[in-house]
Amino acid sequence: MSRVAPFTERTERAVLAVIGADLLLQTAETVDALTHAATFFFWAGVAIWLLYTVEWSVRIRRADDWKEYAFSFIGIVDFLAILPLWAFTGFDLRALRAFRLFRLFVTTAKLASRTSAVVKLARAFRFAVDQAGALFAGTTIIVITAGLGMYHLEHDVQPEVFGSVLDGLWWAVVTLTTVGYGDIQPVTAGGRILATVAMFAGIGAIGSACGIMADALREAGSSVRRAHPCEWCGRTPDPSEDEQACAG
Repeated sequence: MSRVAPFTERTERAVLAVIGADLLLQTAETVDALTHAATFFFWAGVAIWLLYTVEWSVRIRRADDWKEYAFSFIGIVDFLAILPLWAFTGFDLRALRAFRLFRLFVTTAKLASRTSAVVKLARAFRFAVDQAGALFAGTTIIVITAGLGMYHLEHDVQPEVFGSVLDGLWWAVVTLTTVGYGDIQPVTAGGRILATVAMFAGIGAIGSACGIMADALREAGSSVRRAHPCEWCGRTPDPSEDEQACAG
């Protein structure tokens, strides 16, 4: 696959800083107390657009296959980010720069993927797919059951609070995740009993999720040790061996 980002890590971090500055400027220029700095915000935006243009041009030039980059999602986002500078048609396209937020996460993820901890975490998610899927399905059933039950128990008493099943589902999600905003709460005996059951179910679901991830991380660590030879002795260690058995 062609390289979409033919930059060094230092350059990528600089691009990341520019994206962060761009988002900060877009936030600051909406503050009423800073309206006197409108000229500064305008020219700072133009400067950032120029930097985006240089970045996009360099990526196009250095890509092994420029079409692959240009027509990829990231390439299209990069192009949309510089479009307002060159499309003075009277149409306000400044909102397109918000797409750079996606680029912020993509670039950060790419840099983070070079660290062993993030690679191990990503591998753990792959190991936990089956168990997490089962937990998600079970939790979804609980949410739907609790939401429907709470609506039928509370609607007649609090029609303005539980006006529809959607309100019951919102309450169920907030309760099972142990967030507890307090904006919706039951007042009937049946509703409070259901709420108690939902609270304990939420605690169990979160505990199960933590256990699944803990097992997945342990399995991911074992797979790394099986896949890579020991850096000290050069042999592939057995998973049952202690991780530091060869150290020294």
